[in-house]
Amino acid sequence: MRIIKFLLVLFLVTTGVASFSQDIQYAHRVIDTLTSPSMHGRGYVNKGDKIAAEWIKNEFQKNFLQPVGEDYFQKFNFPVNTFPKKMEVSIDGAVLKPGADFIADANSSKGKGTYELHWLISANFRGSLDKIKNKFIVIDKTNITNKDEQKAMDLWVNDPHGAKGVIVVEEKKLTWTVARKKYKYPVIHILKSSVKQDAKNITLRIDEKFCKKYKTQNVVATIKGTSVPDSFIVFSAHYDHLGQMGKDTYFPGANDNASGISMLLNLAKYYSQNHSKYSVMFIAFAGEEAGLMGSEYYVKNPLVPLSKIKFLLNMDLLGTGDDGLMVVNGDVYKEQYALMDTINNQKQYVKSLQKRGKARNSDHYWFSENNVPCFFIYTLGGIAAYHDIYDKAETLPLTDYEDVFKLVKDFVEGISH
Repeated sequence: MRIIKFLLVLFLVTTGVASFSQDIQYAHRVIDTLTSPSMHGRGYVNKGDKIAAEWIKNEFQKNFLQPVGEDYFQKFNFPVNTFPKKMEVSIDGAVLKPGADFIADANSSKGKGTYELHWLISANFRGSLDKIKNKFIVIDKTNITNKDEQKAMDLWVNDPHGAKGVIVVEEKKLTWTVARKKYKYPVIHILKSSVKQDAKNITLRIDEKFCKKYKTQNVVATIKGTSVPDSFIVFSAHYDHLGQMGKDTYFPGANDNASGISMLLNLAKYYSQNHSKYSVMFIAFAGEEAGLMGSEYYVKNPLVPLSKIKFLLNMDLLGTGDDGLMVVNGDVYKEQYALMDTINNQKQYVKSLQKRGKARNSDHYWFSENNVPCFFIYTLGGIAAYHDIYDKAETLPLTDYEDVFKLVKDFVEGISH
């Protein structure tokens, strides 16, 4: 009986029961808007997250989606470290460019002044610790191949033994993040190409502000099902990104995750015109970059019972696709993965459909941990920009965006029969 049902579902989704092509121009407009300077990197400086949330809510309303709770916002708070104003570093008088030459560690404290540098050539410090007092220690692991020695060097970041601050030399890439804690001293990451190994001094002005209870919000909307309205198909994507590092440097977050929100909104447009028998819910999560905070809060405070979710599809990093699509939890929900794989083989949507097991790498995680059937999908290959200033709308190729949309639509249609 299961085989017959599976074949019927496959027939329905592969014969094009409902035809719809998402608006690629709309996708570009969404990504352009969310990555614009007016969104401040969708983070925690200048209320970038709130500006983005309001814009997404308006897009839901334009497509006649209804709020799930009292309004479209599910509000919560969490601690976060921010850098709202000055972000200045120079080495021996040479001014470095924030984001390109250096970044402040997300956990960094504020710092101001000129300090002598002390280079650590190994983790085993020799001599009196008085040598590093009121200095910045410089940790350069780029020439160290021993992994134990590398780990030992890392310990100096967490305990600089009385030094005034820490510089970490990075070989190839500056990758930023969001922190919910902070050090008691400034920590700066500098590209190896931007600092000479005989550098003597650092001059810096880092303004930092720690917010104990930063108020933010998930954005949640729904389209009522035609015949089974108390069961839900859920689409989710996080809209937050890293925000600003100083007043002049922001992180656009085109692939991560304006691309996922654009897919979410395109699906909202589709289902507003093609109603499902199940209710369809759309959740734009906040706080993902700070440690899956928005999805954790939602699961602990669900707006509909988690048991009523038939399937959740979380979308992140959908702007490439040269090497196909990855399905997290594909090894967990094997029957659903088999359906998606069969559809892709029939329609040849993406180059390769790959799977893996559980992973705490996006907002599906808390749902998965609470027995909600779910996948997390992300595209593979293409540009390498990630958590840096180069993840821009103008360089995001959207290589397989249209085919991913079609695959998602057909998959959801399949599991809905």
